[in-house]
Amino acid sequence: MKIQVKEKTDYLSEDNWFEQIVNSLNNLNCELYVKGLTKLKQSEQKVKVQNLQNYILEHLKEYHSDFKWRTEFQVSEARDAIDIFGEKNNEILIIELDKWRADQVAKKLISRTAIMIDKKIGFISLCYAGTEKMNKNECLKFFRYGKTILSKLNNYYCGMIIE
Repeated sequence: MKIQVKEKTDYLSEDNWFEQIVNSLNNLNCELYVKGLTKLKQSEQKVKVQNLQNYILEHLKEYHSDFKWRTEFQVSEARDAIDIFGEKNNEILIIELDKWRADQVAKKLISRTAIMIDKKIGFISLCYAGTEKMNKNECLKFFRYGKTILSKLNNYYCGMIIE
């Protein structure tokens, strides 16, 4: 079970910082963290997803050490916390880990983009199966919307799925 890019903005150059991060995450093996996830209780899923978050964070720290990385980064007084937050100079990377639910993708995309509206951001929606009944195709549709919105704001977007 690997991270797969499903939708992403176009880049202006091969040495684009966001593209380098996306490429390093693409095909990253996450089987240990998501195998059997849909059969677990919510509390058990939470532990595995926290382990997944830490695994991705360690990967980013190792391969993109020029960024300052944090998890559960508070970005507003409304208790909004970004799952994985990276910052280098004026460039910000936001990674949100969620079940492949379209409402979660949309909610996080809109709120985080609004909070960071004056910043140059790269936003990654990284989704995994939460239950066997969740509709992955609906999530993929919102990845396309995310690409459209952030492209119009001259920012970067990537929708990724672990499958």
